[in-house]
Amino acid sequence: MTDLFAATVAAALSRLQTDPSAFDTVLAPHGEAGALRPTLRELLATRQLALKADADVGLVADMLRRDQKFAPPGRPSIHLVQLRKQQASAKQAALIARQAYGRAAQDFVRALSLKITPRLTPIAVADRWMQTQLG
Repeated sequence: MTDLFAATVAAALSRLQTDPSAFDTVLAPHGEAGALRPTLRELLATRQLALKADADVGLVADMLRRDQKFAPPGRPSIHLVQLRKQQASAKQAALIARQAYGRAAQDFVRALSLKITPRLTPIAVADRWMQTQLG
């Protein structure tokens, strides 16, 4: 996703945390807004974590590419080994964050009774809903 979408998610999450009824008009057509707020909050929080984890993976990969470029052949330095470990942990954190976002998207789509076509995943439906309703 784009940086604009990341900024939109962050702004929506902070708005929802400061004013819990901020998105009641958007949630009202799908049922009781008060009951749907926790699912929206969970969706926004997990999406923000997934975006941050993906950005962290990119940063670590860039650092590793940059440092490996000038490394002498042979045994890798301790610094490169630490960067590889950091990259592995960042990738694992990103996978966990994406799984959590997938579960939150599925719960959100179910709670709002949004229609999922055979070619769309709950994540795609939730992303599209957030872009149209929140952004």
